[in-house]
Amino acid sequence: MSESVGERLRELRTERGLTQRELAGPQYSAAYVSSVETGARTPSGDALRFFAQQLGIDPDELLGGRSPRELIELDLELIETAERFLAGDARRATPRMQRIRRRAERLDRPRQAGIALLWLAGYSTGDVRTKYVSDAETALSGEPPPVRAMVVPLRAAVLTAWGEVQYSVHLLETCHAELLRDGYPQPSMLLTLRACLAERHLRQGDLERAAEYAESALRLTRGSPAVLAELTRSHVEVCRSHLAADRFADAAASVAAAYDLMQERALHPAMAYCLLARARVRGRAGDAEGALADLAAARETAWPDDVPAITVELAGEYLAAGRLETAAALLDQIRPAVVAGTPLAAELRLQLGSLAKARGDARRAAEDLRAAVDLATGLGARGVLVRALRPLSELLGETGKQAEAADVLRNGLLALGAEDG
Repeated sequence: MSESVGERLRELRTERGLTQRELAGPQYSAAYVSSVETGARTPSGDALRFFAQQLGIDPDELLGGRSPRELIELDLELIETAERFLAGDARRATPRMQRIRRRAERLDRPRQAGIALLWLAGYSTGDVRTKYVSDAETALSGEPPPVRAMVVPLRAAVLTAWGEVQYSVHLLETCHAELLRDGYPQPSMLLTLRACLAERHLRQGDLERAAEYAESALRLTRGSPAVLAELTRSHVEVCRSHLAADRFADAAASVAAAYDLMQERALHPAMAYCLLARARVRGRAGDAEGALADLAAARETAWPDDVPAITVELAGEYLAAGRLETAAALLDQIRPAVVAGTPLAAELRLQLGSLAKARGDARRAAEDLRAAVDLATGLGARGVLVRALRPLSELLGETGKQAEAADVLRNGLLALGAEDG
């Protein structure tokens, strides 16, 4: 480093027509300046600041020929553009982030270029996403392990889209284990990997593994999206204050903290699965209020496509807790968003049937429960079928339709794989 600093110092001094003695001023000697320029000595921080003042530049320009102000302003622009993605304005944010990526490449800032590519990948699909992820892997290949690990969740998402679900889980778990093994337990990166693993395991039906990762992820999170947004704004404002006072190291620290917060904010749809996993564990343990709180929080942070399923599940918990009107309001609210002929439509009819039964409307309950059984049977939705069979059979029996109840139960069991004996 001293050689490059020396060369830069000599270049800037001669450009300004200064002698070594003039640059040295009253604090240093010409011999000291000469030793720095030849690489024989490494200048102290105080010396760097003094020489920069003499030359009329920012101190860090002596380290790389670029103004630290320009680099930090690039970081701030990246964060501001990421805010637009989070606000749902991907159409305008995308070209702006592409310009930031190109600018970072021109400035030889691979980390910023890679981060820009990851934001672009997060809001893309198909081959475009795959290309962004590959480019980000290349850009970040020389960075420390926690930075390289930022690509892994999106590479796992690409693999999942290709149908390689098990490989994507393996990739996430391997990266998580390597960071811990090699001494890089960076909280924001561990949070990201654990949340993604909780989501993958829950989607595969492995509640035990999902709950394990979910609990450890939830311990690392710093708050709701609103809280994280406020913290981000605070760090950005502090960064700008430091920048105005030429305190570049402090500004860089503030912008790094803002980066971490942005990463966590982008993660909140996956955090919804952490809350969902914990809600199911709490529900099974009899903690109804805890389950309700987690499901409500999950509903607020989930991707829009996941909201209907979480809402139906939340309504089911309210129904189990005896809060029928709240359950009814949620089911009515989400009903238009549920696509007909899907497993979620079968789940919705099951909850509507259970609600009608709790209200004493046997006719409506039988209609909805039968629809749930028929739809679940046709779709092979075993979970819904198992939970709908018994209440439908009992309801039919209670209304004097024993033969029909027996047929429903027998056909349902056959659909579940039981032998007809």
